[in-house]
Parts: sequence; structure tokens; C-alpha cells
Amino acid sequence: MLSRKKIFASRRQFLSTGLKLAVLSSLLLPLQKALANGSALIAKANHSIRKFLFLDKLVLNTKTKVVHLPTNKIFSGYADIKRQKIIEFNTWEIQIKAPIHFNKEKSGIILELLALQKLNAGVNDKTLTSTINTLSIAFSPAYKDKNGKFLNKYNFRLHDLLLQTIALNNTIPAAQKWTKFQSATGKINYTIKDIKPLPSRMNWIKTKADFDNQVDYILRNKTTYANRLKQRAANYKL
Repeated sequence: MLSRKKIFASRRQFLSTGLKLAVLSSLLLPLQKALANGSALIAKANHSIRKFLFLDKLVLNTKTKVVHLPTNKIFSGYADIKRQKIIEFNTWEIQIKAPIHFNKEKSGIILELLALQKLNAGVNDKTLTSTINTLSIAFSPAYKDKNGKFLNKYNFRLHDLLLQTIALNNTIPAAQKWTKFQSATGKINYTIKDIKPLPSRMNWIKTKADFDNQVDYILRNKTTYANRLKQRAANYKL
């Protein structure tokens, strides 16, 4: 039979061991949480890397037939793209044909960037014509909503860029510049009263007379506008 002294000693040892374990547990718990948080951050970082794996590349989802341009020059984030295929910039005009199309909601932004790439070779009649052709895709039937309305109707960055490239293009006679602009923008009639009013700075878009006045102003400041286009293209070079 154990003596009372030995029983007390065993109890003291048990309590001492329990206390040490409790202290050790309290020290390890924050470390465990830190490690867990660290793992979560690493996982999140890896996810971000996957999201931006193809920066500044045209990426085709081979299942949906939708082409994306997940560039950080414009977008702060971009959803993951599955079943990826890269489309080279020098062949996109051949490869992106129906049923393949750009992300419709982002088509205006994507086509603006692709159009600006043409001007990195210099601002001349050839590159201006190529730029106009690319911008006009944004107003083609492929980029209408289910109600038949152009998704890029109120993308005024495209309209401004079309105005400038048409104005500076010497191959388009002055009398035909308005017709070219209307054709490039899908012949949208902005004189019809709409739910969304035009900003006052865009009033030139309504009539040939107002459009021609804008063209004349650009041509009077031709060098300034040409240099602006060069800089804009350089800023968004892919």
C-alpha cells in the first residue's frame, strides 16, 4: 500500500505536468493559427497566380468559344479561364470568327486595346485604317444583347477614338468621313430620344454638321492629336 507521502508526491507531479501541458498548449495555439493563416495566404496567392497566368495574352475558352484578354493594364482582377488556348496577336483577326467571339461585356475594352496596338507601328494612313477596322468590330452584330441593342453603344472611348482615326486618315475624303463613322458604329441613330441621355461633350455624334466641326478642329490641331494617339498606344502596348 502506497504511503500518504508518495500519494501527495504523485498528485503534485500530475498537477505540475498538467500545468506545463496547458502552458505549452496556450503557446502552440497562436502558432497553429498563424500556420493555418499562412497556408490560406499561400493558397490565395497561388490562386491569384493562376488567375493572372496569361497576362497580356488573348485567351480562348475552347468550350464556350469566348476570347478574353486578362491584362492588368486595365483589369484589377479577372475570373479564372478554363480550357485555355492562347491566340497570338498577329493571327487573331483570322482565328476569331463566329462562333468564336470576344467576351461580350468586355468587348469594347478588348477591341480598344487591340486597335491601339496597330498604332504602335506609327500613326499613318495604313495603321489608321487598320485601327478603324478593329474598332468597328465592337459595333458588329456579334456584340448585341438579347434585345438586339449594341452593347458598346455608350462606350464613348471607342467613339472618340473612331472620330480621331477617321479625321486623321487622308484616304477618307472629307465628304465621306461622316458616312465612314456611321458605318463603323453600326449606323446608330443618336438623335432618337433614349433612356440614357448623351453627355454634352458627345453632342457632335448626333449630326453630320456637328461631326464635321469636330473633324475640322482635329485637323487644325493635327500634330497634337497624332502625338496623343502615339502616346495612348504606347501606354497600352501589350
